[in-house]
Amino acid sequence: MGEPLTREPIRIILDTDLAMGAPGSDIDDGFALALALADPGLRVELVTTVGGNSDVVTSTRLTRELLEVLGRGDVPVVQGAPADVIAAEEIARRVLAEPGQLTIVAIGPLTNVARALAVAPGVAGAVREVVVMGGVFLGQTNVAAMPGEYNFWCDPKAAQAVCESGARLRFVGLDVTRQVRLSREDARALASQGEFGRIAARHTGAWIDFQERVKPREAIEQGSCALHDPLAVAVVTRPDLVTWTEAHVAIETAGRVTRGVAVADLLMWENPPEPNCRIATAVDARAFRELFLERMAALP
Repeated sequence: MGEPLTREPIRIILDTDLAMGAPGSDIDDGFALALALADPGLRVELVTTVGGNSDVVTSTRLTRELLEVLGRGDVPVVQGAPADVIAAEEIARRVLAEPGQLTIVAIGPLTNVARALAVAPGVAGAVREVVVMGGVFLGQTNVAAMPGEYNFWCDPKAAQAVCESGARLRFVGLDVTRQVRLSREDARALASQGEFGRIAARHTGAWIDFQERVKPREAIEQGSCALHDPLAVAVVTRPDLVTWTEAHVAIETAGRVTRGVAVADLLMWENPPEPNCRIATAVDARAFRELFLERMAALP
C-alpha cells in the first residue's frame, strides 16, 4: 500500500473584533486567534479587524500584540471598519485571486465581509466558505437592550447582506456557543502553560468577574465564560463537533424592539424558502473542550 494522502491545511482569513487585553472586554476572540494558529489543519493567511468588542484601532493593536506573543508576528493584519475600507478590499482581492481556496471565518460584526461582497459581488461565488459566529436561531437572548446576538446587533444590515449574498454560509450561534465554557479553574491551569497562557488566564479571570457583576441573575455566567468564537474556528476543520441544519435565515434590520434578531426558517412546512445557510443546532461540548484545552497546552 502507498503512503496515506495528507490533506492540505484549510487557508483562512480571520475577521475579528479582538479585545483580549482591553479592560472589561470579552476574551474569546483572543482564544479564537490562538486556536486558529494552533490547529494544524488551518493556515491563517490574513487577519482583518472590525469594531465591536473594542474600537477597531484598539482591536488592531491588540491583535498584533497577541500575534507577537504567539510567535506569529509574520501574519499580516489589516485594519477594517468602521475606520477603513482597506480590509474589505483586501478580503475581496485575495478571494478573487484564488477562487475556491480561501475560507472567511468571521467572529465579529459582519461589516468587513458585507463591504467585501459589495465591493466585489464575485466574492460570493469565489470564497470557499464563510463561517460566522453570530446569531441565535432556536431561542432568544432574553435581553431587551440587545435582542439580537451581539455581532448581528452591532451591524444587522451587514448580517442581512451576507445572508442574501449567495455565498456558502455556516452560522455558529449562541444556541451552541453558550454551552462551551471556560471556568476559573481552567484559567488557573492555563497560567502554567507559557506566555500566552499567563496572559489569557489573567484576562479570563477579569472577564468572568465582569460578567458576574453585570449579569448577577444569569446562572450560566457565574464562574465561567463562553468560548463563542473558538467554537466557530474549531468547526472549520471539525464540523462534526456540532449538528448542522439547513435553514433560510434573515436578520431584522429595522425592528423597534428586535434589532439584529435572526429569523431561521427550518424548512419544515410545505413550499419552504430556499435554504441560504447551515446553522449549528447542537454541540458536543465535551469533545470541544478536550480539543480546545489540548491545543492551548501546545501554545508557546
